[in-house]
Amino acid sequence: MNPTLIGFHQKRFEWVFRAKEDFLNHFNPFQHEGLTDSIEDLLQILQTELENPNDLTSDRLMTFFQEVEKETKIKLKNYERQIEPYELLIAKQSTIIDHKKEEAQIQEDGFTIEIEDYDRFLHPIELKNAHPDHIWELVNDTIEHTPHERKASIINDDVSRLQTAVERDLGTSIKIIQQEAHFFKIELATPLELPFVPPIPPIEQKFDAFWFKNTYEKALSKMRFLAHDWVMEMYQNYNRLLIAITNEVTAQKEQAVKEAKATKLEYRQKINHLENQLATYQKEEAELKARYLKACQSWNQFREQASQLQDYLIKHWLEFKEELQQHFLYGDAEGRYLAAQYLQLLRQDGEKMIQSLHRGGDE
Repeated sequence: MNPTLIGFHQKRFEWVFRAKEDFLNHFNPFQHEGLTDSIEDLLQILQTELENPNDLTSDRLMTFFQEVEKETKIKLKNYERQIEPYELLIAKQSTIIDHKKEEAQIQEDGFTIEIEDYDRFLHPIELKNAHPDHIWELVNDTIEHTPHERKASIINDDVSRLQTAVERDLGTSIKIIQQEAHFFKIELATPLELPFVPPIPPIEQKFDAFWFKNTYEKALSKMRFLAHDWVMEMYQNYNRLLIAITNEVTAQKEQAVKEAKATKLEYRQKINHLENQLATYQKEEAELKARYLKACQSWNQFREQASQLQDYLIKHWLEFKEELQQHFLYGDAEGRYLAAQYLQLLRQDGEKMIQSLHRGGDE
């Protein structure tokens, strides 16, 4: 057989072999995270073709690229379907958190107002000064010593005036407490009334005037002692009532403080739980988006690198074409004839391998 023919025949697909060999040498499979299986399939196809350089397998490469693109689109679409619900889920979770925060603030404001109302109620409450010296001063100022007008009626009037003034003063204070309790919506279990204290019995004698100074002094002193004891008992009863009210309202305030703290803690725990869920959703969404972006980048890099296979094929096709043209131009008659035949075959092989590969990769 003609050695030139043998050489042309052996070299017919050598340009394909070299192109794929160059491609494999420059291909970086580690840039394509998420496409590992596809890359391994491509490398396997190319390796098989390197082992059988005389077998044109562009159809397998075209099918491979089409399948990889199809699989990648499915993978990207799957990522999109997974990502899509997160936007609504995150928005809904954020709305729930805002609603819970509003609820918590309303509850906190309500407890704050309630506690402040207790303080405003308690602040003006003041016990009566029940010290004996203070009461003696009040009694002596009201039940006056009148040595130049020694009459039982004057002493009785002063005692009555003292009792009326004390009863009016204490009664007014209790009414104010009732009004304040109603205004601040404070319910009191303690009855707002003083225990009954019998009035001081008046001096009863046939004659109004005291003829003797000593008798007047004794009667005045006795009435002042009775008045002192009466005022002392009234003040003590009033103070006991106020202490009971103060204790009751203070207990209500302390309970409100405890409930406020417990409610605030409960809402804080609920909000923390919701915020943790939101953070989880956001993290999962971010991870999916990152994987989606990485898959897109890997696919684009893969297509860019895979497209270089055509460049290598063209390069070595042109080199072989140049070699055949040299034979066609400068060889002997038989060599020129064979070169022409193989140039025709080269054109056909190039169309089948390069152009069909290009079309297949773009589909």
